[in-house]
Amino acid sequence: MIFALQEAPPLSGEVAQLRALQAAGMHVAPTLVLAGLETEFYQLGNLAEQIRRAFEGVFGARLDEEKLEKACAFAEKLLRESYLLPERAEEVRAALPEGPVLVRYAGEAPFYVETGKQETLWALKRLWASRWQVDAVLLRQPELAPPDVSSLVQAVGEDLGPDEALSAQAAQILGQPVQVWASAGRVVRVG
Repeated sequence: MIFALQEAPPLSGEVAQLRALQAAGMHVAPTLVLAGLETEFYQLGNLAEQIRRAFEGVFGARLDEEKLEKACAFAEKLLRESYLLPERAEEVRAALPEGPVLVRYAGEAPFYVETGKQETLWALKRLWASRWQVDAVLLRQPELAPPDVSSLVQAVGEDLGPDEALSAQAAQILGQPVQVWASAGRVVRVG
């Protein structure tokens, strides 16, 4: 559920790439992989059923844009105002690295940079709620449920950006062209 990068279960995609780069000796930013935490959050709050009901009648013969906007606003608010299990929130807080952290989905662009542990928990809920923005829902419809993707929390500095030298090194290790974003000389994102 809450893993350091090197302890995360075997995954594919960006998490696997970050692990491969770390195993090859590249400096990778301290990374927490939150696998299944969002799913647990939905299940324990019965959020999926509440959201399903809110979206009834949105996608029919024609898209009801007014209902779509209301349903998306409801879903976003529901996620932001729901709570993680207290013991799970404490586990995440205890595992968080010190200093500023980047909160995002694996394989996706950066989302939020936060500095405090409580702020990071709030950023996680905002990240999960972002799956219910109108554009995000339209991209995945007719599927309503968001994709099951691990959330990442990574220690970063203020200098997060593309790094051509690290990109070339990572491409050699991974055997494919990649773009690496780095902070303080450490790999943060592989795209």
